Amino acid sequence: MENKILRVGIIGMGRISGAHIDGLKKAEDVKIVAVCDIDEQKLNAAGDRLEIAPEYRFTDYHDLISCDIVDAVEICTPNYLHVQMACDVICAGKPVNIEKPLSDTYEKVPALLELLEKYPQPNMICFSYRFLPAVRYARKLIGEGKIGKILTVNIEYLQSGSFVEGRRMEWRFVKSKSGTGAIGDLGVHLIDMTRYLIGEITSVCARKRTFVKQRKMLDSDIIGDVTTDDYCSFLADIEGGAVANFTVTRCAHGHSNTIKYDIFGTDGVISFNLNDPWELWLCLGIEEVKTVGLHRISVPEEYLASQEQSFVDIALGRFKEEAADIKEGAVCQKIVDAVALSSDENRWIDIV
Repeated sequence: MENKILRVGIIGMGRISGAHIDGLKKAEDVKIVAVCDIDEQKLNAAGDRLEIAPEYRFTDYHDLISCDIVDAVEICTPNYLHVQMACDVICAGKPVNIEKPLSDTYEKVPALLELLEKYPQPNMICFSYRFLPAVRYARKLIGEGKIGKILTVNIEYLQSGSFVEGRRMEWRFVKSKSGTGAIGDLGVHLIDMTRYLIGEITSVCARKRTFVKQRKMLDSDIIGDVTTDDYCSFLADIEGGAVANFTVTRCAHGHSNTIKYDIFGTDGVISFNLNDPWELWLCLGIEEVKTVGLHRISVPEEYLASQEQSFVDIALGRFKEEAADIKEGAVCQKIVDAVALSSDENRWIDIV
């Protein structure tokens, strides 16, 4: 990348784009130069906020990708659009950052992987929780063998979004646009963090449910059927012999966004709740188990990383070990699909 300043265009001005914009504003060596959305009201609101010239506000994403002033592209659209948009960015010879999950279904993913093999480009997928200090410090301690061999993992992702009064049939509740509900929206973060912290998931057995079964349509008061899950629990076998128990729900009153991890090993335990990403609860080694017990520590400041700075650095040719790429997103998508299939068919599914 010849430019010292990375000029970024963002496709999709929905809710998640706000996190990307905030992160890019704090990052170094980057400027947002173009935006795109099919909704002109959202597009112009974002353009005004970012002081983007009218000629760089696009309703057709192809125009943003081909724009000469755009060096790299961030994709913040519904799941079913991710793969085709990413393919188009790669064909244009530009780095790409994709919101999670990678797709609505793994079936679309091999074509993207093949294209990347043929036309390599810097790329990233947004598994945001990798960048939090508690997660990164836990990874270091586990990698150093501080709690011995991992035996079991208990993981929860709790939200109450399904119970928001008056929430309508947005794309997240439509299978043809999202693929899955809570599994792909929330559970994919847990899947990625488990792979990042502990190891590959080799098989799953799941049970999913839709508790809020109907909603008003976005543009009318007609009632439609929700076709995605808002709850899922699943067991997972992990390479090396560990077993993980996942709970993912949008139906947990009192929780806006709670992620809890308990990682138990032969020689200790590491626990965290990402409502406080600067805190770990742990016992490191048998001696601490016997004498100190479970205790709280503060995570050193050096373990904080930035998702958007990582993409900027990757696009500019600087390696960032904490970031996930499209290939890792593909593995996680395969597991998301396996979790959904396991529940549908009431059986264990091997990840192959």
